[in-house]
Amino acid sequence: MPILFVVNYVIALGLAVHAVRTGRNMYWIMILILFPVLGSLVYVIAELFPEMAGGRRARIAGAAARRAIDPGRDARRALDQLEVARTPANLKAAADALLGLERAHEALALYQEAASGAFAEDPAMLAGCARAAFETGDHAGALARLDRLRAIEPKARMPEEHLLYARALEALGRDEEALREYRAVGLYYPGAEALARHAMMLDRLERGDDAQPIWEQILAGARIAPKYARRAQQRWIDLARERSR
Repeated sequence: MPILFVVNYVIALGLAVHAVRTGRNMYWIMILILFPVLGSLVYVIAELFPEMAGGRRARIAGAAARRAIDPGRDARRALDQLEVARTPANLKAAADALLGLERAHEALALYQEAASGAFAEDPAMLAGCARAAFETGDHAGALARLDRLRAIEPKARMPEEHLLYARALEALGRDEEALREYRAVGLYYPGAEALARHAMMLDRLERGDDAQPIWEQILAGARIAPKYARRAQQRWIDLARERSR
């Protein structure tokens, strides 16, 4: 048996023992046994590195690795907390997690339960309800909640909610209003999505000449952006390359 093979399994076994002793989820044992090299690497990144480093970037890297291995983990934990105490905060946390898993109908029910009484006009609850309603196809319901949110926070800059507002208008066929909102949110939205959706709508309306400068703006921004930013915006950059003349 090759020495490297043995070493890999010894490392994986040691990490499996660590997982048991520290109360980690038991799926780690199966991963480490079946995939000793890759499993060990992921375990170190997801569990040991954040524990040892303690920094924000380490925690983010660990959370990302855990989500890749077990995307439903956050939802399970949030739903477990909900069984303990059905508070507005726990309802919202569970709804956020379910929405991240594209379980929008379940998320909407929890958001609606959370957004009652003293929390009926809570901005975070309204925003969550709007996102979930949009994902279920209830674009009018999403727009109504976003209008309420705007009335409560008239001076607040909320780029995600502003973009969702434009998308809801577009979905409802209110084209000129949607274009106006896309133009406005594109001025400050952190990323290329708002610009890309504006240009996509212009293309759909056969206004390609108006869309071209926006596609070119996305590509110009990509040329000077750092690598991590380009990776985060790759979907929209690729689309701009396809649509640009």
